Amino acid sequence: MKEDTILNLMINHHALIESMFSLFRDEAKEKSPKTNVSLSELTWEIKKHFFTEENAIFNIPLVQLKDIGVFEMINQLKNEHVVMLNTLKFFSEKPSNVNDNDMEEFSNLLESHRKLEEKELYPRLDKELQDNQKGQIISRIDEIPINADSNK
Repeated sequence: MKEDTILNLMINHHALIESMFSLFRDEAKEKSPKTNVSLSELTWEIKKHFFTEENAIFNIPLVQLKDIGVFEMINQLKNEHVVMLNTLKFFSEKPSNVNDNDMEEFSNLLESHRKLEEKELYPRLDKELQDNQKGQIISRIDEIPINADSNK
């Protein structure tokens, strides 16, 4: 069994989000009647994920964020959250206007966002934070369950 770390827990979130996005993208391409449901579920899981990050992880005291060198990175990630949520809103409000380029841009942002978190942010937090801080963050992450059953 994997050790509970911030990185390991958030990798599970990212895997779910990526699979849900793939399902939505495939259904949108096929003009499936399930597209709206897939988009709604994807949006819900992404909102929960962003809430978890912003409230359980990104709210570490400012001085400490600067000390461990992640303050600018977290600001960038928060800005990307806004962009992604706005894009999902566009997808839901104007589905007929969504094209392959829009999907590709969203996919690329999702991927670069994930890589920054998994290769830079979470490993650094797992290394630099005190055990009690990591424990509190992990406990808060666990309070907001991910929906592993959403890809039926």
